[in-house]
Order: sequence, then C-alpha cells, then structure tokens
Amino acid sequence: EECKTKAHELIAATIKSLATLQQGYITLEELEFYLEGARLSDQATQRIKSVDPLTCGWMSRGALLNFYQANVRALDRGVQITRIFVTTREELADSELQKVLVAQFRDNIDMRLAFRDELPTAVDISGRDTNSSLDFAIYDDRAVTDVFGLSSKYYGRKTCQPVEVTKYIYLFELLEHSAHLVALENDRIILAS
Repeated sequence: EECKTKAHELIAATIKSLATLQQGYITLEELEFYLEGARLSDQATQRIKSVDPLTCGWMSRGALLNFYQANVRALDRGVQITRIFVTTREELADSELQKVLVAQFRDNIDMRLAFRDELPTAVDISGRDTNSSLDFAIYDDRAVTDVFGLSSKYYGRKTCQPVEVTKYIYLFELLEHSAHLVALENDRIILAS
C-alpha cells in the first residue's frame, strides 16, 4: 500500500512537470535557479527588470550572492537594472534590510519599493496571483526566471516563450506603477519626495 501511494505521488508530480513544460517553462531547483539567473545576467546586453521580496540574504547567501555579483557585472557592462523590492513599511526600518538596500543603491541599481498593502489585491493579473511570491526577473525582454509562489519540489522556473515573457513585462509595469522611488539619506534608504 505504501508503494502504491508513493507511485501515485510520483505520477502526479510527473504529470504536473509535463504540464509546466508544455506551457513553455523549465523547472529549476534552487541552485539551478540562481545559476540560471546569473547566466542570464551575464548574457544581458540592455536591461534587467526584477521584482524581489526584501530579504537579508542578498549579501551573504552563496547562490544569491553569486547572482547579485552577476548583476553587478552586468551594470559594469552598461546594462540597466531596475529592481522593485516588495516589502512592508515596518520591514523598511530593519537595519539588516537597510544594508541590502543601501548596497544595491550604491551599486547604481535603479531601485524601487512596492508595499504589499498598496498592491492590487486578490487580482489575477495575466494568470498570476499578486499575492504570490512576486519574485521574478526579466532579461532583455526575452527570458524570465520566476520563483514558485507555492511549495513545490522545484524552487522556480524559466521561460523564453514570447507570450509568457510578455505577461511578466505587463506585470512588472503594473508593479512599477505602484512602486515608490527611493533616495539615500544619512546611510538609510527612504522614499523619495
């Protein structure tokens, strides 16, 4: 009975993976996800647009740090990077999160802040729920990496399908419209006036 249960779980997971592949997405485990993001950052020639939750790991977690270093190399090559951090006003006061923001601001990333309570609520935008992780990047408007909002064996996915990339560009534009410009004042990131 235990073997049958495991077999059904494996079949269900395989069917789900096949459906994801048919939609034009390649599933990625966490390390693969950040490696692919770094590779796409190294290949970018014009622009990277990303939406990320504000977390402390940017300057310390190995795979995320390598991804960020690939972003810095892209900046050095003249690639423009716009990053919208999704956060709360309370988190903005956290000193560790401020270090992340200040470092990225000083690296010349065009950084914005979008507050969760100001985002469109419970609206399905292009097949994506705005209450999900909101953690994706668009590379030269031709490729997207996206973290799964729901728990899964895989951490994220990648697509180069033009129709799917267009959906993320639209979502980015909607989020950018809700985001605030920032400024550096006394070694702290604040909302720009």
